[in-house]
Amino acid sequence: MKNDLFNKEKLRQQSLITRVEKLEVKYRGVPSDCTLIMNKNMSTPYNCAMHMHEMLCQRSVLAEINGQLWDMHRPLIEECELKLLNFHTSPEALNKVFWRSCSFLLGSIIEKAFKDEYFVDLHSWPKPNIKSGSYVYDADIGISNWTPSTEELKTLTTMFCKLVNEDNNFEVLDVSESLAMEMFQHNRFKSQQIPHLAKNDSVTLYRVKDHIDISCGPMIANTKVVGTSQITAIHHLDRDCGYRFQAVSIPKQLTLNSFAFSILADRAKKLNETGLVTDLEEKNSALG
Repeated sequence: MKNDLFNKEKLRQQSLITRVEKLEVKYRGVPSDCTLIMNKNMSTPYNCAMHMHEMLCQRSVLAEINGQLWDMHRPLIEECELKLLNFHTSPEALNKVFWRSCSFLLGSIIEKAFKDEYFVDLHSWPKPNIKSGSYVYDADIGISNWTPSTEELKTLTTMFCKLVNEDNNFEVLDVSESLAMEMFQHNRFKSQQIPHLAKNDSVTLYRVKDHIDISCGPMIANTKVVGTSQITAIHHLDRDCGYRFQAVSIPKQLTLNSFAFSILADRAKKLNETGLVTDLEEKNSALG
């Protein structure tokens, strides 16, 4: 249902573009500075990269438009100066974006991992806190006092790694608050959060394959940006059937030996308390 509504709204917005307008994009970066003439509300930073070099398409994680972080697959709306970011040139700018994106993908795995008799209600994930050692997603899985086995954690990790290796883009779409409420009508948590997250009657949605979630963004360009990953722990929270899923990943563009990664994974098993200070803060916190 969510995907059907997403597709219809995407087509509706595209149909509103009845005349192709051109805009000037001043690119700054390797292999050389240049000026591109692109289509307003249609062309994306990824399309700009396609006009320059295949290398830029493969390694660009995020764009910077007039100094503002911008999704690689979000259409350009005005003349601008464009920079394309990767983990070698802009690690600090991309760290939180990477973890936010991984939390989104973790939510996708949680929603699909359990048998049909268990109704999974995805709750939210806190704003990325790199110092915490793990990214997280909170969910109500309809199971009380569950302690996951080592094999179950390995199964979740296998599902996550399979997803990130499938080469799927992060699609982004701004929709009205009423449409977002309709799309998430069966999720009691999202329905409560949407009115607080809506800005000027607009809610930002992201989609990877058939998984759709709410986030302020931005996100990484493609799932293949994610490298070595592990679902490290699942902690039972105070609320009934509520669990915090934790994981750690490193970008594929960065290298780390298995011993060093195992240290990160062990650290990521400890309960990540980000966003769990008080029930009120958790309820009203903005999504990642």
